[in-house]
Amino acid sequence: MRRWKLVEIDADLSKLTFETDHVMSLINPANTYMDLNIGIALWLAAGGDGWVSEGDGDYDDDNHVRVKYKSKARIVLVGSGADEQCAGYGRHRTSYRRGSWMGLHKEMRLDMQRIWKRNLGRDDRCIADHGKEARFPFLDEDVIWILLDVPLWEVANLDQPTGIGDKKILRKVAQLLGLYEAAVLPKRVIQFGSRIARESNRQNFGSNRAANQASAGSVTIHRKFNPS
Repeated sequence: MRRWKLVEIDADLSKLTFETDHVMSLINPANTYMDLNIGIALWLAAGGDGWVSEGDGDYDDDNHVRVKYKSKARIVLVGSGADEQCAGYGRHRTSYRRGSWMGLHKEMRLDMQRIWKRNLGRDDRCIADHGKEARFPFLDEDVIWILLDVPLWEVANLDQPTGIGDKKILRKVAQLLGLYEAAVLPKRVIQFGSRIARESNRQNFGSNRAANQASAGSVTIHRKFNPS
């Protein structure tokens, strides 16, 4: 049986000046704050340099001690393709409301057609910088063909609330595997789940409110970076 370790990687974005410039060089030609936030989160995660809890009992008790840990894993599993193929984005709900199943189908097809340009190169370079290989299980050809062969209303049910109807088919698989808590978690994109976007918004826009008003995620970064 494989033993899994939860490596907690804590980082203060305000102190990552050199790292931020380095990640900017990796994600190029992508150049928005959203790309940078995602790139930093992936780069830090791929580094595997953090903390693990050791001790007896459940992870909720006080018998655990956090110790420094550096992952030696050479492979990084990335979830790209799950949202695109299983209606996990908020815009998918919008497309469904406006155009029913056909509108949703067109939006999801567009996502898959441009995923290589918007996501994969950026993510692969950030992970490969640590000498690790990114693998994308949801983009395996067999997985793609299976999902294409399943009726869309079995893949997702966007009449249901978030955390239930989005990515319905994957939530069902998680339940079958005994991952009951994960099966009902609402989607949180990496830049918000890791809190990196919040710190970035404060630094570059003054506050989260100002960043939201400016649609910060799509704003182009004009500052120069040091590619070294």
